[in-house]
Amino acid sequence: MPDYVGYDNLGDDYVGDDDQEILGAVAPRRATKPVLVGRPSVPRKLRGYIGLGDALFNSTTLTLLTLIVEPQRAFRPERLIISRRDGSSATAGTGARVNGIFIGDQPQSPSIEQPAPTEMFQPDATVSGIDFDVCVPGQKIQLQLSVTALPTGTEFIRLSCGMYGDMMRGSSR
Repeated sequence: MPDYVGYDNLGDDYVGDDDQEILGAVAPRRATKPVLVGRPSVPRKLRGYIGLGDALFNSTTLTLLTLIVEPQRAFRPERLIISRRDGSSATAGTGARVNGIFIGDQPQSPSIEQPAPTEMFQPDATVSGIDFDVCVPGQKIQLQLSVTALPTGTEFIRLSCGMYGDMMRGSSR
């Protein structure tokens, strides 16, 4: 019987056991996401804002005023901003308060028994993000504001209010 020396080492010329080390080997194709032709993808929500208006307290108004707005698309507020302007320094000691925030008929505070100071919602306030409910079209956002005392004479307190949040897109877009 002939002696076939070296047959037990057949194939030792190849180093490694995968195709990466074989010269000329074709790399496997990686799965890619299909390219959609047509309209680009649209985000489900957009950052937006909504103005709530001004509450003007003077000698002829009530001490409690309500601002009401009805968004035309679903809106989830995340931050309320209240900017205060006084007629003069005579009203600087008069407190302004948030008595309640409602989305639809739902209060957005665990308790509306006690008002909160408007300073919590000043433009430069920190840690002022709030998880409000989503306001859908047909619902209203109500902001109830008050002052501790009405200004006298020609004095006034003006509270300008707005919210930042997410405008939600419907499934039809």
